[in-house]
Amino acid sequence: MPKDPMTGPLRPPAPETGPVMLPLDFMLALLRDESASLADRKWAAERAAPYCHPRASAAAQEDPGIRQEDALDALA
Repeated sequence: MPKDPMTGPLRPPAPETGPVMLPLDFMLALLRDESASLADRKWAAERAAPYCHPRASAAAQEDPGIRQEDALDALA
């Protein structure tokens, strides 16, 4: 078995159990599964939303005090 110089022996690789599904893929599949309970689908929607629809940053919502056109004119 190979050794990691920092921590000692490495673990053997996990046996393949089939295709690997990422957490977001799992949540989206659950969300789209019409046979899943409404509670499960709601849970999946709430957990997946931040990855599919990120919130606008606070900086983007603030009034910068200068219009884009004015900034472009200042550069010219």
